[in-house]
Amino acid sequence: MADIFQEVQEDLRRDRLKAFWDRYGTAIVVVMVVVVAGVGGWRGWQYYENQQAETAGDRYEAAAALAKDGKTAEARAAFAAIAADGPAGYSAIAKLREADEAAKDDKAGALKLYQAIANDAAADGQLRDAARVRGAFGRRRRLARRRQGAGRAARRDQRRLVDARREAMGLAAYKAGDMGRRPPTVRGRGGRSRGARREPPART
Repeated sequence: MADIFQEVQEDLRRDRLKAFWDRYGTAIVVVMVVVVAGVGGWRGWQYYENQQAETAGDRYEAAAALAKDGKTAEARAAFAAIAADGPAGYSAIAKLREADEAAKDDKAGALKLYQAIANDAAADGQLRDAARVRGAFGRRRRLARRRQGAGRAARRDQRRLVDARREAMGLAAYKAGDMGRRPPTVRGRGGRSRGARREPPART
């Protein structure tokens, strides 16, 4: 009797398993296929990203070497290319390096690049802060150079005005016959007053 009950239980389990498989078997297979495909796709994407990062790293090193060799235009173009189509991390850093290279001979262009990085909400916060600081420093240097240039021009104009006044005073004194009171500048580029003649010594 025990063997009969055991066989009946086994038949019931098989029937239940068969019914379960008939009902859910297709869904289980689909889920397994999706999981396997998802893992394979994720692995493939990781491999692709790693390859892209390695390629971008090589390009970045080549651009940095150009900058080190003083080839500013080539380095700037190389960094701009990485910023345009490189991975997110390298792209952000390349933008900042592009601005650094531009600052060497294109101050206005560098300030625009720094401003664009600082205003990019998707960029890393530290990179945005660095762009703000470098942009502000560049603006201060430009303003200082402009002020220095304006100061030099003002001093030149002041010297010219003073020389013109002295010339006018000297000419007025010369016309009035007051030769001894002419300013030193009018006494001549050669150390003697223009138009003045040295009187010969008196004979005794």
